[in-house]
Amino acid sequence: MSVDSSDPREGGRGGFGTLMWRIVSPVVSAVAIVYFVLDAVVLGILRPFLNWLGQQSVIIRLGDWIAALGPYPSLFLLGIPVVILEPLKPLGLYVIATGHPIGGSAILAGAEVAKVVVVERLFRICREKLLTIRWFAWGYRLVTRWLDRIRALPAWQAVVRAVNHVKAKAREAIRWIRSAA
Repeated sequence: MSVDSSDPREGGRGGFGTLMWRIVSPVVSAVAIVYFVLDAVVLGILRPFLNWLGQQSVIIRLGDWIAALGPYPSLFLLGIPVVILEPLKPLGLYVIATGHPIGGSAILAGAEVAKVVVVERLFRICREKLLTIRWFAWGYRLVTRWLDRIRALPAWQAVVRAVNHVKAKAREAIRWIRSAA
C-alpha cells in the first residue's frame, strides 16, 4: 500500500507540490529576511524616539489602560493599526508607480514607521496576555521558531555583522566630529 502525502516536505510523490515547495520556500524566506532586516533597521533608528515617547505621561496613562484590558480586547486593539496601516503600503507603491516617487515613498515610510512604533509598543504591553490565547501562543511559537531559523542562517549573520560594522564606523565618525567641534 503506497502512501501519497499531500505535504511535499514529507517526501510524498507529489512531484509538482515538491517542486513548488522547493521554489516557493527560498523565495518566501528571502522576502522575509529583507522585510525583517528593514523592520529591524527602522526599529533601531526609532529606538531613541520610542524611549522618549514611553516616558510621556499621556503614553504612560494609556499604557496602564491597555495593560488592564483582557486578552481578546488586547488582540483587537493590536489588530487596529495593522488593519489601518498595512493597506497604505500597496497604496504607496501605487503612488510611486503612477509617477510620484516622493509622495509614494513618504506614504511607505510613514506607514512603516507608524506601524513599527504603534504595534511594537502595543505588543510589548500585551504580549503576556496574548500568549494566554491558545491559538495565538501556537502561532507566536511557530513564528519565533521560524525567525530563529532565519537568524541562524549564514546570510543573516553576515548582514548582522555588516550592520554592526557600519554602526561602529558611524559611532567613530560621530565621536571624531564631536571632538573636532
